[in-house]
Amino acid sequence: MSTKAVDVKKALRGYLAGMDLVTADNVQVTYGFPSRSPERKWAVVGEVSWEGSDWATNRARTEAFSVMVAFSVQVPGGTSEQTEAYAVALAAEFEDLLEIDPSIDGLCVTSSFTPRSLKSWPIDGAYECQYETVVRVTARP
Repeated sequence: MSTKAVDVKKALRGYLAGMDLVTADNVQVTYGFPSRSPERKWAVVGEVSWEGSDWATNRARTEAFSVMVAFSVQVPGGTSEQTEAYAVALAAEFEDLLEIDPSIDGLCVTSSFTPRSLKSWPIDGAYECQYETVVRVTARP
């Protein structure tokens, strides 16, 4: 089966790596979950889930899939509210990039940012938060 999923994941990782907030705060960006302990602030382009595939014409297929993107933040001495606000700021900058170019560098017909969850919890001397979203994609492989 041919797919644009890997190319889209690579492009999304590039979007994340180029974000102003990521650069300013040295947020770790990974393709898939990190193989070592993640930094205190990190973003991951993770799981792909296919939602369908249809023939658009007798020679071209259209696929629909989603790519999970998560932002994880630890704030030493911070509060739940601070960690969630920072994670939302990261997600908002990422969403803005997708709104500017929903074709993700021409790799897909369209894409959309769909938030899934925001949660925070206390850890030793800090709070940690995770914001998870999916990027829904329609592409022609």
